[in-house]
Amino acid sequence: MRELTRRDRALGAVVGMFVGDALGLGPHWYYDLNELRADYGDWITDYRPPKPGRYHDGCKAGDVSQTGQVSLLLLASLAERGGYDEADFTARLDEFLQTIDGTPQGGRYTDIAMREVWQARKGGVPWSEAAGLSDSGEAAVRGVVLAARYANEPRELAAHAMANIRLTHAEPFVAAQSLAFILAVCRLIRGKTLEKSGKSLMGWAQKEVDRALIDVFLQPGLVHEAAVDRDILVDPPERIAQIYGLACQLGFMVPAAYWLSSRFADFETAVLTAVNGGGNNMARACLTGALSGALNGLDGIPKRFLDGLRDRDEILANAEKVVAAL
Repeated sequence: MRELTRRDRALGAVVGMFVGDALGLGPHWYYDLNELRADYGDWITDYRPPKPGRYHDGCKAGDVSQTGQVSLLLLASLAERGGYDEADFTARLDEFLQTIDGTPQGGRYTDIAMREVWQARKGGVPWSEAAGLSDSGEAAVRGVVLAARYANEPRELAAHAMANIRLTHAEPFVAAQSLAFILAVCRLIRGKTLEKSGKSLMGWAQKEVDRALIDVFLQPGLVHEAAVDRDILVDPPERIAQIYGLACQLGFMVPAAYWLSSRFADFETAVLTAVNGGGNNMARACLTGALSGALNGLDGIPKRFLDGLRDRDEILANAEKVVAAL
């Protein structure tokens, strides 16, 4: 088996993020795990459509969420512009905001962060001031495509990623934790693991984050250490979602993603365990898919997940352009 290149890993990260998003869309936001099992069986193994009357009703199996749609906008911008062009991305996002109405059900489900941005932009607030105080994970998720583009230039990545994060997420700790995740994906694309990753992540991010928040960059390595310790048992492993928390806060989602991608060597087990944990499994699977995709490369993602991803052709074409320089 040939050694994975940065290009392989970058493609795996981008595609893995979208695959995780789409896998989580159907069974999203079941906080009663008995209800999840009743609707979807003992173990979800592939894309499933939402049940009538639930979140994302009207979407089909293999569709991405609205977070995925915004990530597609950033991916297309990077592919066409050759790098991060904030004016181009925000113009695309403004156009997209015209298609929704600022309510949760105005398009594919609109999370609180984007509802706050929609309200601000409708009121004429400039992009530099449009972000709200949401603690959700959308900025971390879309930042995966920046990690793929700038994997060779991690300090430049940190600057672009923080600028992009601040378009939608103004809370300093959430912004720092989002950046830590994006840089963790970059580290994996560069062929490393999360083991003892804190020093390098801190070094890349030091110009972007207040020193009072710098410890957030230790989290990936610390969770990795726990995940690979065979004396620490979580049984069944999908219960890691309950240990870190089922709700939407990034602080609940991202450590579970670090744990899953570190504990399980293969993409399928890591991401499906994220999905079957319930709660905000869509965000958890997005984050896990990016990390595990970076570890395994595009060829490590099962073919059925690629074939069933409804935006596959657009994702693959633009991702190839984005990673061409690696």
